[in-house]
Amino acid sequence: MAKFRVEDFRLHLASRRVTIRPSIAAKSVTFLVFLALVVMGWMCPVRAMDLKKGSSVLDDDKTPWQISARTLTYDDDQKIYTAEGNVIISKAGQALYAQQAVYNSLVGLAEVSGNVRLEMNGDYLTGDRGFFDLENQTGTVENGHLFIKENNVHIDGQLMEKTGPATYVISNCKVTTCDGDNPDWALTGEQISVTIDGYGELKNTAFRIKGVPVLYLPYFRFPANTKRKSGLLPPVFGLSDRNGFAAELPFFWAINERMDATFYQRYYSKRGYMQGLEYRYLVDRNSTGILLFDILHDKKEKDLTDRNDVEVSPFERSNKTRYWLRGKADQDLPHDIVARVDADYVSDADYLREFHKNLFGFNPRPDLEDAYGRPVEDRRSPTRRSALRLSRDKGDISIQAASSYNENPVDLDQDDTPQSLGAAAFSLLPKKVLKTPVYFGLRSGYDYIWRDYGTSGHQFALYPEMKIPLWLGRYVEFEPYAGYGLNAQWFKEETGEKDHQNLNSYDVGARMLSQLERVYDADWGEVKRLKHRMWPALSYQYRRNQDPEAESPWFDPLTVTGDLNRLVFTLDNYLDARLEDDKGQVRYRQWVNFQLAQGYSLDEARKDDTSGEEKAPFEPFTAALILKPTQNLDFYGVTKWDHYEHELTDTSLSCSLNIDRSGGRVDSFRVTYQDSTDADNALNYWLRVNLVYGLAAGTSLRRNLDSKQTISNKYWLEYASQCWGVLAGVGKEEADTTFIVAFRLLGLGEYGDW
Repeated sequence: MAKFRVEDFRLHLASRRVTIRPSIAAKSVTFLVFLALVVMGWMCPVRAMDLKKGSSVLDDDKTPWQISARTLTYDDDQKIYTAEGNVIISKAGQALYAQQAVYNSLVGLAEVSGNVRLEMNGDYLTGDRGFFDLENQTGTVENGHLFIKENNVHIDGQLMEKTGPATYVISNCKVTTCDGDNPDWALTGEQISVTIDGYGELKNTAFRIKGVPVLYLPYFRFPANTKRKSGLLPPVFGLSDRNGFAAELPFFWAINERMDATFYQRYYSKRGYMQGLEYRYLVDRNSTGILLFDILHDKKEKDLTDRNDVEVSPFERSNKTRYWLRGKADQDLPHDIVARVDADYVSDADYLREFHKNLFGFNPRPDLEDAYGRPVEDRRSPTRRSALRLSRDKGDISIQAASSYNENPVDLDQDDTPQSLGAAAFSLLPKKVLKTPVYFGLRSGYDYIWRDYGTSGHQFALYPEMKIPLWLGRYVEFEPYAGYGLNAQWFKEETGEKDHQNLNSYDVGARMLSQLERVYDADWGEVKRLKHRMWPALSYQYRRNQDPEAESPWFDPLTVTGDLNRLVFTLDNYLDARLEDDKGQVRYRQWVNFQLAQGYSLDEARKDDTSGEEKAPFEPFTAALILKPTQNLDFYGVTKWDHYEHELTDTSLSCSLNIDRSGGRVDSFRVTYQDSTDADNALNYWLRVNLVYGLAAGTSLRRNLDSKQTISNKYWLEYASQCWGVLAGVGKEEADTTFIVAFRLLGLGEYGDW
């Protein structure tokens, strides 16, 4: 018998080609990584995941394996390699530890034992012993415990077995996201059978609280995959005065890697059955789309003698089929053309007021405004806007084409909403003319305006402009400009009579600007320097309309109306901080942005004293402040001071504050306040405060300060342990009262802000 023994063995392998050690590590790591993916796919609820190209967890053949052990023994007759004492097999964030590793090269069997532990980028698997058939890609781990850092998942199994290249069986298993030997909750099963990128089957399943079974299922099927899979989503339940008991059971359909759809089956005890659809597609990061549609055959008729129905809206409604279609899409087209699509069409004016954000309504599923950066009309807006815009921007030139439709959901006898069904625009950014100091720019546009009742027609707008940037010394920039606006309109009256007119104007003006800055040394924690920048500017604008008697027959966003002869002084202040941590990494943050503006009307100052009206040349003094000294504080405020009424007008304030507490808890506070001459004065706030022993309380309020009426208010109480929580709350919005009880299991289901 030929044997040899090496003490304090350490081997560096650049590839898997020489000895058996890389094979042991590679195959065992492959098995355990696949097992981790299976478990992570199981623990995550089936849901409409973000459409993106998934990454795979595969071994990199180019990365070398490191193998070390106290001793290595080789039996040449039986072709058995044995490594003993602190065996470590590691590679690229993965490490397998054991006290003994034995490999039989004749049959391709490997065994690791003694405090077996596999670590994979924060995840780990432990067990008493592991057996691996490297040729058939099968193996087992006895008394295994798998921890997945993502969502804090713990899985115990008496026997974790890989039965084929992509199939697994785990016997007598327990799954939980709670720490400790006696978890607050766990799922236990007699056996789990799993197929990678397929489905898993759990037999004789029990949901346990502190070890006590409270729910039993003889059979449960779930997707076990690294890709999106079709399946049922968790149900949702609710209760409200207006709609009664509500239940929703969604189904997710993974059409392919770039498309999916979710079907929402909903039932309202007072309204009937509603079907919902959410369709998504992804071509690339710049070409995505979401389409949402809900339809209901309402069994409740509107009664204008019912006070609750009148509070929804004073408009009559006779339709029983009620729906809301909305969506957004961005799409890159050939020749550098970009398409932007907005869809928003509703069956009646009451739909969004009756089915609002509390359950299945105005604020549903994906937030379109956050996802696409384009606004969605408020649920009480009198119109819903759908639009298509095509644009091509290249260098100094921008070309756009658009069509839009503004739906008026109120059933009016005569809808006079103007519709810009066809529009085109061409813009040339200011560009230097030859070698002169003159810069020339151009804006132009065409619109076709149509409506059911009222004046329709065409218009063409053209606005050329010239600027001459100059420097008056080293510190003062001076820029005079001149422009001419042409707006020609051809329209047809409701009577059929045709006419045309011009709305022309010219602009001249100048802007004088200086930039001052100073840097201050500081030593406040990570703050090492502060830079104060101050930009004072004085502007003059003179505009005269050549056709002062003409009036636009429709809405006209391109038309410049009103004469101007004014001076404006602005002062912009910026305070920027340079922060440096202990490792020398530098980052910058703008702490303060403070802007002041004062306008003065020369036309008003020269007004004839014989009119009997008091002159008011000074426009309201405007101040705007943005504060963001830390990541936890964000403040914005703007207000105007009326020199003649001696009061603040048009004030808008918003503040968001998060306070970090121990244990990763955060107290949150958000408030907005609006005092406007053109809109209702309103106060909104949202507050959540952590109490003791995992308890937290919250409240929110929306109040109209003019009418002294509360639009909505909510109160809730939460309890959260390390791995589970419960929320109970009550809320009232207008005449509708809602009660909610929601449960949270870490990794299995979450509830957001209520």
